[in-house]
Amino acid sequence: MKQLHQEARRESSTVSHTLAGRLQSAILAGDIPVGSSLGSERYLMTKYDCSRASVREALRVLRGQGLIEVKRGRKGGWFISNPSQDPIVQSLDRLIQGEAFRWIDLVNAREAIEAAAAVQAAQFPDEEKLAKLREVNEECERSVHDMEAFVDANLRWHLALAEASGNPLFVAFLTSISKAMHLATELEEFDASVRKAVVGIHWQIYNAIRDGDPAAAQRRTLRHLGAYRVKLETVEALPVPDQADADD
Repeated sequence: MKQLHQEARRESSTVSHTLAGRLQSAILAGDIPVGSSLGSERYLMTKYDCSRASVREALRVLRGQGLIEVKRGRKGGWFISNPSQDPIVQSLDRLIQGEAFRWIDLVNAREAIEAAAAVQAAQFPDEEKLAKLREVNEECERSVHDMEAFVDANLRWHLALAEASGNPLFVAFLTSISKAMHLATELEEFDASVRKAVVGIHWQIYNAIRDGDPAAAQRRTLRHLGAYRVKLETVEALPVPDQADADD
């Protein structure tokens, strides 16, 4: 009897996680719009042919992921919420803090993410996001002789590039490594002449995105980070500082 009970619990757990996965995919794909009702427990039990316990466990998982929220009252129930990137950012941030990454590892990851972000931004140019990208690079331009201000503006430009892609995962990834990016840009090798060159390539990337030229946007972003790679080769052996180091 005990063995049968354990098997039933394992089966219920498998069903609930399968259901949670199906609902998660539908929510993230936009098949179930933000703000709409997920339906009652009885409705979900009937639709997915599973027990009340499995439905409740699946709902608990989705709520923990920030994908659904409960509303009280006569017309209450489970509703689709606007997913937050915070859990993703926190998970990546913890991973980075727990590993001794080299500076060059940071560049390799950025090349993959930012080049893809530039391509997606150029494929679907958004006037509002382009305006923000332009505004932040103007700040970079004004602060080339002020290292602290430039480092801050440069970081915000790269985050604006990710936002211009319209891909929240790109934004989450760059946000999670922003502390390391900030520290890397503060290295003494990045003098005023290098900062001016950075502003110039930022404009080239911006122009490619504005013109809807994905190939040029990708090429210019890779060239930009490639130059950054050369600057960091002399400090390749140094680990990326963890949060404690960053706060010192």
